[in-house]
Amino acid sequence: MILPREHDTPFNKAPLIRAVTALLMVMSILSAITRLATRMLTKGNLELDDMLVGASTMMAVAQSITVIIQGTDGLGKLQGLTADQVSSILKAQYASDILFTATLFLSKASTTRTIWGMAPRKRRALIWATEGLVGIWALSSMAASSFQCSVPEPWDYIKGQCFNRYALWIYVDALNIVTDFAITSILADMFIRLKTSIAKKMLVIGVFGCRTLIIPPIICHMYYYKTATDSNNPMFDMWTPTIMTQIVLCMSVMATCVPYVKPVLDSLESGQMVAGNLGGTRTGSATTSGRALAAAHAGCPGDKSSRGITPVVTVVPGAYRRQDYKLMDMDKVGSKDTVMTASEPIGLWDRQSHTSQTVLVE
Repeated sequence: MILPREHDTPFNKAPLIRAVTALLMVMSILSAITRLATRMLTKGNLELDDMLVGASTMMAVAQSITVIIQGTDGLGKLQGLTADQVSSILKAQYASDILFTATLFLSKASTTRTIWGMAPRKRRALIWATEGLVGIWALSSMAASSFQCSVPEPWDYIKGQCFNRYALWIYVDALNIVTDFAITSILADMFIRLKTSIAKKMLVIGVFGCRTLIIPPIICHMYYYKTATDSNNPMFDMWTPTIMTQIVLCMSVMATCVPYVKPVLDSLESGQMVAGNLGGTRTGSATTSGRALAAAHAGCPGDKSSRGITPVVTVVPGAYRRQDYKLMDMDKVGSKDTVMTASEPIGLWDRQSHTSQTVLVE
């Protein structure tokens, strides 16, 4: 259905809701495609955290569609709504609230699964605890949203009997902030121990810790939602918290995908994710970095309690070389600095050993 052309006015914010939601939805989709394409080109397959990102993006698209429906039916209009339009808006809001929490849950789960793949064994208990907190938060939030008002119309918070919906959103938003802080703290604690330059540490922590940028929109949502619930015309005043919700949703998906953008991968020459470019050509800077890191490691005394990132080198036809890195306990490795898993002649390994990279963690 083609809608008549509307313009944003002080009395009609419905066009703004539709436009902003559609824009943020496209940004989420492009971010997810970038991440999944990067992983396919560099690794050749998708893992659990990638699948969770895909599921999160699909949930975000479904949620965005419900918000666009709200704008189409007149959410954000000061007056002139029919009873059928109000009923349609309330039903769409009911669905969007549940999909919103489901999207955030899948996004956070993808991040924790990524951390799990890089974390030393002794830190995995903390990751389990964080995942448990995220799961409890998501299930309780979706259950409360599902039964916020009396049946048979749990979506009708205007005429129905409902509990304090603002208290529910304070709970949802507050735990959203707490879980983002927990995830970012685990990442920062891991990467701050990397034996590399401070600039590179800050780059890695900044990229993986960009989830904290979601916190200001969450706080804004808490404030504007209180204003909307206290309003005599929530169908109009709900436009601001609705847009804040879409910003939080988009930033959550993008924060999960940003570390997999190719320029970020290229800058991480130490190999947190992948060394080399997307086409499989090894750059000179990466080779130089590998020599420097290997030389630095050779000059450092051994530490049985240290942890490191051990490269696993795979050789495939066409001279394509990929190095995947993983934080691991060095005391489990023994005196070996690298582990060779490629099925190739020893002589070939010796000739190419100058490209190996070992990054230690204190």
